[in-house]
Amino acid sequence: MKRHLGLLAAIVAGSIAFAAPAFADSIVLGAYPANPPWEYKTDNGDFEGFEVDVAREVAKRLDMDLEIQDLGFQALFAATLSGRIDFAVSSISITNDRLQNQSFTQPYYDSDGTVVGKADSKVETLEDLKGKTIGVVAGTTGEKWAKENKDKYGIADVKSYNAQQDLLLDVQNGRIEGGTGEIAGFQYAMTKIPGLKILVRIPTGERFAMMTKKNHPLVEKANQAVSDMKADGTMAAIHKKWFGVDPDAGTSTVTAMPLPTAQ
Repeated sequence: MKRHLGLLAAIVAGSIAFAAPAFADSIVLGAYPANPPWEYKTDNGDFEGFEVDVAREVAKRLDMDLEIQDLGFQALFAATLSGRIDFAVSSISITNDRLQNQSFTQPYYDSDGTVVGKADSKVETLEDLKGKTIGVVAGTTGEKWAKENKDKYGIADVKSYNAQQDLLLDVQNGRIEGGTGEIAGFQYAMTKIPGLKILVRIPTGERFAMMTKKNHPLVEKANQAVSDMKADGTMAAIHKKWFGVDPDAGTSTVTAMPLPTAQ
């Protein structure tokens, strides 16, 4: 009996040891599903987008599967911190505040902020926002900019939204003067929602990257994969696929960089 029990225990232990790597061979990615062209869901429920292509290529180069979870933008931060997901994407800017408790790969896109409004809006400068109400997506750098500059430009109110589409529909319908956020995402959304235009471009120096838990064991390998993608032209090809043009020389889309560190 002891012999049989010992054999059974060995078989069970072997099965557990054999099964364990299956989990380690997958990267769990969190993504906000309403953020085109960075990430969005198709009619059949599949994720597509610039950063989805980046993450899939990183996983492929690490010889790992990719599992994508649908999460709200703010939920991405708690999910990486808790270890529920390995990485998060959704045009997440690298900031010094975020680097205090999160890690990022090197950036792969340089961006600016903007204020988008109706095509007949009279707003041409940030000073023209005086007395106006603008909208932001909660938890974004656009929200941070608006709150920090509300008094400077005399903005009457900053209204927070959970989804970019809801914000832009309120702009389209004249409920708010404009929306503040990342320019490429707004430019793409404007192809789907007519009657809008870029009112003001805000130089912010934002750079997007894959975010993860502080010192995640995969972050250095993922960063090397991003460097390799830049070196062999894969990242540039993804840029051209989604934006229709080659990336500019010297931008983070084509320039290999080290892991960002907190200051």
